[in-house]
Amino acid sequence: MGPRRKLAILFYLSAVVLPAAVVDRIAVIVDKTVITESEVLHELRLEAFMNGEPLQAGPDQRRAAAERLVDQQLIRKEMVTGGYRQPTDADVEAVLRTVKRQQYSTESAYSEALVHYGISEEELKKYLRWQVQALAFTESRFQTNLPDLQSTDTQSAHRSETNLDEQMSAWLKEARSQARIRFKKGAFQ
Repeated sequence: MGPRRKLAILFYLSAVVLPAAVVDRIAVIVDKTVITESEVLHELRLEAFMNGEPLQAGPDQRRAAAERLVDQQLIRKEMVTGGYRQPTDADVEAVLRTVKRQQYSTESAYSEALVHYGISEEELKKYLRWQVQALAFTESRFQTNLPDLQSTDTQSAHRSETNLDEQMSAWLKEARSQARIRFKKGAFQ
């Protein structure tokens, strides 16, 4: 048996024996952090689940999800350098109970929704953990500049929330200007 034939047989056997690798395309690069297309789609599924909306994964929705993931990455970077509080498992469980109670009449309806959106409860918990963590970061990072967040006056509370949103938007704009962000065109077509 010649060397070419041995090589051909070895190649054939490796193709049969080795599992196929799933290739996930890059959607965005934030500094040195890669966000993949599957992460963008995962964000879309979680967002649709949380809002009780149909999953829409068109180019505009994928781009918007990618933009949210970029913002999340910038916040994570700031959180690492700032030493912000991590939510406890009890915090996450409390939010999960609230989601279940407010959005699903039964445990089976909740389970069916998880299956429908293609997410697991552990993935949802991870998402909720991030939501709790991001909220704590936002409140901690910008609270010192906010007027009376404890006010019961609805108009004052709305102004405080608007002020918080404006501060967060300004901070994100600044953080984006300091980061190297590259969107890959093919991921959003």
